[in-house]
Amino acid sequence: MAFREGEPRTMSRRRFTALASASLAASAGLASAPAWAVGQEIPIGALMPLTGAGGPFGQNMMKAVRSAVDQINATGGPLGRRIRLYQEDDQTDPDAAVRAAKKLIEVNKVSAVIGTWASGVTLAVAPVCQASKVVEMSTSGATKITTIQKQGFVFRTEPDDTLFGRAYAEFAAVRGWKRVAILGLNVPFTVTTVSNFRQAFEAHGGKVLSYDTYNQSQTTFRSETLKAAQGKPDFILVSGYEPDVTGILRSAYENGLHATFLVPGFSVSDTLIKNAGPAAEGLLLVQEGVAEGSPAYKEVVSALGGSEYYSFAAQTWDQIQLVALAIEAAKSATGSAINHGIHAVSGPPGTKVSSFAAGVPLLRKGKKINYEGASGAIDFDANGNITTANFRIAEVRGGKVVPVQLVKNVHF
Repeated sequence: MAFREGEPRTMSRRRFTALASASLAASAGLASAPAWAVGQEIPIGALMPLTGAGGPFGQNMMKAVRSAVDQINATGGPLGRRIRLYQEDDQTDPDAAVRAAKKLIEVNKVSAVIGTWASGVTLAVAPVCQASKVVEMSTSGATKITTIQKQGFVFRTEPDDTLFGRAYAEFAAVRGWKRVAILGLNVPFTVTTVSNFRQAFEAHGGKVLSYDTYNQSQTTFRSETLKAAQGKPDFILVSGYEPDVTGILRSAYENGLHATFLVPGFSVSDTLIKNAGPAAEGLLLVQEGVAEGSPAYKEVVSALGGSEYYSFAAQTWDQIQLVALAIEAAKSATGSAINHGIHAVSGPPGTKVSSFAAGVPLLRKGKKINYEGASGAIDFDANGNITTANFRIAEVRGGKVVPVQLVKNVHF
């Protein structure tokens, strides 16, 4: 504070109070947003596939999180503190993801990292987070992830591949299909998905005619598609990502193979449908369920401004809501507190809520809550896996993805 020439270097408590009150009054008129204390922001990391195989989904995932953070902060934030979101692109690559995670943890000092998508990325990032007691929220499905989840700090809103495999088999049983050929990308999620599908499919009286894997760098699939079609299967199951699924569909079309293909929903985007053209017609997708029609999912659609089926964006929307609610429930923003608090705000018992804004008043009254959001009910087991999942079956018709049916309540 500057003093006038000749003014005493001391001042009365009355004068200090008057000056301080005037200063506060002036600053109060400068902003209408909540006034958080300096240095009290809560740093949270968003690590998502903005490029690479997951790029078609990562952009929407990030938009959903940013919108959710804006809403959370507009209501005052957890513990009355503002969330500061730090964004990184994992490039759908484990090495790049580890570098980005270390930056988020060591430089940005985040207490949670949300959005990891590919199973290889989640598996690589998890030890980094666990060593620093930072929570990782994942949209990956590989069953192998459960092994590292037993050490804590890793949660998944994505159905485990065990559930995916069973959903494929249940849909095939409804269609009356008995013969299948399988093509699988050589990555962790394929092993468990195919294993669980095969077990459930054969239990329904089905027969696996062939099972061949291919590499991630592969660009031609003529021999694989010709072999898969040889036994005249009722359908061909492809466990892969968008680039390889696109190549397989093109290869089948170019070689005059009119097979029915069943693929995971995360391998198909508008880009694939456009690039594959007529080769994508009739393609069947098994997609992670969302709570269509729910207030939370409507918020996601509104935030993204489109008409796609936003399964991963719905999950990351829920992840940041859960993290914020966990901080409020645990009354702390450390990674250890979030790790404990997530179990306290998800799953019964408790009043069902679908947003941070709805849950906070109840938590501050000492009430229990059960968050059910844009992706549906999220009931974690001891390892951080959701115990039950719904799946949507859709088909590409006239260049559009059209819903066909639901496969509900698939359990571990």
